[in-house]
Amino acid sequence: MSNLLEDVKQLLASTNGTSRGILLEELQELIVSAETSQETATRMYPLQASAARIGHDLKIFEALRSSGTKTLEQLQDMTNANPITLVLGRLLRYMASVGLIREAGVNQFEANQTCQKLATPEAVTTLTHFFDNGGPLFQAMPAFLRNSNYQDVTDEKATVFQSALKTDLDTYTWFSQNPELLGALVKYMALEQSVRARWLDEYPIERDTQNWDPTLPVFVDVGGNVGHYCALFRHRFPNVPGRVILQDLPHTLAQALQTPGVEALAHDFFEPQPLKGARFYHLGWILHNWSDEKSKHILRQIRSAMGVQSVLLINDMILPETEVPAHAAALDLVMLGGCGGRERTMKEWRDLLGDVGLVIKECIMYNRELCHGIIGVVLS
Repeated sequence: MSNLLEDVKQLLASTNGTSRGILLEELQELIVSAETSQETATRMYPLQASAARIGHDLKIFEALRSSGTKTLEQLQDMTNANPITLVLGRLLRYMASVGLIREAGVNQFEANQTCQKLATPEAVTTLTHFFDNGGPLFQAMPAFLRNSNYQDVTDEKATVFQSALKTDLDTYTWFSQNPELLGALVKYMALEQSVRARWLDEYPIERDTQNWDPTLPVFVDVGGNVGHYCALFRHRFPNVPGRVILQDLPHTLAQALQTPGVEALAHDFFEPQPLKGARFYHLGWILHNWSDEKSKHILRQIRSAMGVQSVLLINDMILPETEVPAHAAALDLVMLGGCGGRERTMKEWRDLLGDVGLVIKECIMYNRELCHGIIGVVLS
């Protein structure tokens, strides 16, 4: 048996991308085939995520990863959990039972592979955001959809979010009034930023900006938040001529990065685009937040400013027609519940853009495993 498991480990280590995903799916099917129905249902308990979130609060995973096997008493001292009660011991017992950590003996615990991964900053950031911010949505989604007879969610002020949080505010206004949860979202978005900016290494920016007038806008990041993409653009292309301009609402620009060579301009992307004839307009993970009708409104504002040389760069998810990866399919439902938005297939992108007089010039998938792509759009 040990040789067989070692062969599987080596096979996983030698594959990547789509092949690795297929192999993991097949292994998961194998596990499920050996389970009872009750075991399968039990594995889907949200309690596992709750226990992991508590583990992060108490830094249990970090303690076991860095310090080896620990007794219950040692973990009580390290986490400042109340030594009089039995709560920590009961939590650790459950964590071990579902494979978050390993039980090494009576009231003794150590790190396993899951614990090693949960101890990383990336895992802490991801789980904190999706549990704290996504958890209420996931809990409320079944009843919300059932009560609405499974109608499409298109009004950003009448989504699962409002039902779950008992608020009349839209998602963005609510987060602005809840700084702790906003912080969890911002940390997660910063983690995603390193992946979502890889298009800068793929798209032929330098080729398409030769002889560009340095007095004109070369890169306008519409709804660019605090300016990560603008900073990366300047760093990646220091010799590209033209103005690099960050656009967002005033309260967001007040927190903007101070990047040399980047200008800030207050702008609401639902209003007419004031900068005419830029070489590139960029929408970085904006349109997936909005319904088709709201997305068309945003696109029309940019289209009205585009010139014959202008290209609108849509940096967003492009779903395959079949076999959508779990991460991408999950994010699509998060957008449904959180703001009435959606992830789109290439056909859906073409239809959306065609309705406002735009056409796709080229498309580059810069991360196929995550379905991340950059779509170059021009006037039709």
